[in-house]
Amino acid sequence: MRPEEGFIRWLYPLFILMCANWAWRLLHQANLARIERETIAATTVFFTAKLVYYLFWGSLEQNWVEIESTYWVMAFVMVLVYIVFDARMGLVYSLVLAVATLALGLLRLGGEVALGQYQAEFLAFVRNQMRLLAMAGLLYALAIVKDQLAHAHQQVEQMHTLARTDPLTGLPNRLALSELLEEASHRIHGLYVVLLDIDRFKQINDRFGHAVGDDVLKEVGRRLRTSLRKSDVLGRWGGEEFMMIMRGDNQHEVLAAVERLREDISFWPFEKVGAVSASFGVAEGHIGDSIHTLVERADKVLYQAKSLGRNRVEISPA
Repeated sequence: MRPEEGFIRWLYPLFILMCANWAWRLLHQANLARIERETIAATTVFFTAKLVYYLFWGSLEQNWVEIESTYWVMAFVMVLVYIVFDARMGLVYSLVLAVATLALGLLRLGGEVALGQYQAEFLAFVRNQMRLLAMAGLLYALAIVKDQLAHAHQQVEQMHTLARTDPLTGLPNRLALSELLEEASHRIHGLYVVLLDIDRFKQINDRFGHAVGDDVLKEVGRRLRTSLRKSDVLGRWGGEEFMMIMRGDNQHEVLAAVERLREDISFWPFEKVGAVSASFGVAEGHIGDSIHTLVERADKVLYQAKSLGRNRVEISPA
């Protein structure tokens, strides 16, 4: 039996079975990261075994094509490692692989080359080792750049998020709400802007202190967020004012939802403060409305709700 026949007969079917197992697990939504690690480890072991097989069994002249192809596969596995893992792990893997293949090659060729044999194969072996080391260095440099770019992108994303998040309540701030309103204005029909203002909030600050006032703001935000419909957006418009961007097929549906929110604030007492209420102003979008006029109408009826006794919901006339 020729060397390649023995290797193909025993190890190739095993590797195919392993690939089928990974495919089956992927179809059943197994852990992708674990499968990636297993694939890299198994491929490394498999092709290292193949390298050993063709280096130490049979004629090197006949086996050299298989040895060359094995080096190319190992270089490809290096690329996979750098994709799956970070730069440091990729460098460690590449160096271990390069040292292992160097040791195997020297063990097989070192003594015979000293006797003047296999000179061409030894030069090809050196070229393959240099190719592996060069690829390891290049991939490491690219991985460093990739990691730096990913870190910079993450910082930009964090800055973008922070610029649009109210630090006290964790809700979208005025900038984020303005952007969401602009997006929503493309479909103005069925759009509702709701402004709410905590009643007598200045008295809460004056009597209990600003720290307690901040706690009230956070609790109001929490209650609204818990009770809000999934399709609605809540944010802090400024001070003790919150905004909700809502959609509904009719006024009754939206007003019923807003009324529930009002009750969620006023029904349960707040720690250290007791009863707290809020007034709501609702404006419905109509064809020809701008976001500016819609917010102005909501603001106008909000103060109308306050003048009518607070702790109530008012909607702007069409």
